[in-house]
Amino acid sequence: MKIGRSLHVVRGLLLGTAASLVATAAVRAADLETDKAPKAEGVKVCSLYGEGFYQIPGEGDICVRVGATARLDGGFRADGDGGPFIGAGAEDRNNRFHTRDFVAQGRGTVWADARHMTQYGVFKAYFSGGFDASTGSSINATAFWKRGYIGFAGVTLGKTQSFFDFLNGAFSYGSYHLGGGSNTYDSGILLAAYTADFGLGISATGSIEDSSTRRNAIWDAGTNPLAIGSFPGPNGTIVIGSTVCYAALVTPDVAPGVLAANQTGCPIGDYAAHQWIPDVVGNLRVDQGWGSAQVAAALHQVRAGPYGNNVSPLANLGPGEFTGQAPSDRWGFAVMGGIMVHVPTGEGDKFWANAVYSQGAVAYTGLSQLDSFGTFSRFNGGSVGAAWALDGVFANTVGPLAAGLSPSGIQLTTAWSLGAAYEHHWNPTVRSSLFGVISDVTYPGAAKTIFCSSPAGPVRTAGGAVPNFAAAPVAGCNPDFMVLGVGTRTVWNPIKNVDLGAEIMYSRLDQNMGAGVLLNFGGVGSVPAGNYTPQNQSIWSGLLRAQWHFGAPPPEESRS
Repeated sequence: MKIGRSLHVVRGLLLGTAASLVATAAVRAADLETDKAPKAEGVKVCSLYGEGFYQIPGEGDICVRVGATARLDGGFRADGDGGPFIGAGAEDRNNRFHTRDFVAQGRGTVWADARHMTQYGVFKAYFSGGFDASTGSSINATAFWKRGYIGFAGVTLGKTQSFFDFLNGAFSYGSYHLGGGSNTYDSGILLAAYTADFGLGISATGSIEDSSTRRNAIWDAGTNPLAIGSFPGPNGTIVIGSTVCYAALVTPDVAPGVLAANQTGCPIGDYAAHQWIPDVVGNLRVDQGWGSAQVAAALHQVRAGPYGNNVSPLANLGPGEFTGQAPSDRWGFAVMGGIMVHVPTGEGDKFWANAVYSQGAVAYTGLSQLDSFGTFSRFNGGSVGAAWALDGVFANTVGPLAAGLSPSGIQLTTAWSLGAAYEHHWNPTVRSSLFGVISDVTYPGAAKTIFCSSPAGPVRTAGGAVPNFAAAPVAGCNPDFMVLGVGTRTVWNPIKNVDLGAEIMYSRLDQNMGAGVLLNFGGVGSVPAGNYTPQNQSIWSGLLRAQWHFGAPPPEESRS
């Protein structure tokens, strides 16, 4: 009995010991497997490039910052970007049928900023784009592409803001529509540039930039109809949904006396087809503790199609016949100077000023066909204010070229623009600005003569007669004009990266048509066809904006 009980105890001890050994071995094996398996990488902050950057797991030292911006605008007698209803479009007809008192616009933008440190410096890739929709078109939103570029060792390639720009639009929602300098902040422009950094905040940039966004229309005044509220064009070339032209409704070339039907296309008049001769831009810039300053210049090719009808040969139509001969190319240019300084009236207070002068390149003043503010109009009963910021005009002013008579050549316009703003911070969360812009377009010499003698233009005599090149220009006709805007904006930041803003602005169009001149309108909707008296026009407008940046916004997205 004792021997059997002892064997039973020994067997239990042996089994227990074996089980312990097996368990210990299993735990050790598991530990070994854990040691061999890769550990999950956590998200790491990249402090090298500023706030909001994180390292991409498994991608070495590539860091990325992503975010989005949501925005809602409410415009009073202005569009969703604050542009007053004194530009081109149905709203400027100023009547119950066409003109809305209030327009809402919603916009959503996503952006991504990626950086990678190399032995040659930081390699950067940036993208932003999204959708927006306005009152009347909110079901089907419109896509937009704002930025898409790479930067490396001073080189910038892709779509980004023009190097001619200098802070225009940073202190106001809508005044930049009336000039004040170039502003491609929202649209971007295709370019290839190199920036040399000299230290102490001093740099210089040379850039070749897409010329299509700087084309403000050339007018063949012998053939191409010019209507109130529209640039001439598109010379028979249909461009549906163009990101440059925004599918604007324009009038094609036809012979004088032939009714033209509107069609969708580029409102650039008689500009020739694009050749790869881009605009050339250069700037010299300084950014230091006191503020920033810049001077810049740009060259722009003004290249037209042939005199006469551009669509097909038409015989026996005098100045409107097909010639196959084009005027010689011209070079337009623009120069600018701008400054932004910190002023001692309060922490963060700033003063900004910008001046531009151009010849044959009006878009550099900010009066651009990109946002439909290269041409102005506003009806008021039997009167109308109308103006066209054309790059140039030309015409076969006497008869067919076959008869040996001289054409005019391209006559370039000149333009200048001034913008200024003062911004004061009442406290860390509330700031207000006072701003003003003024722009002037002049048709010198032969350009004015052609405009005021054209049978294809809107100018009529006091008796309603159509002018012609064989007679003197219409007495009192002068297409020179000036637009200006002044206003104030206040922005409240209740929490970080949230902007609540309100702006009110007064805008005015001063035209120079004298007594006895009438302007003809073909009629549309509830605005009847007929001759209208030229008269200066003005408008009060405003904008309310609510905007939230999700994430720390980069400079490309940080405006209010």
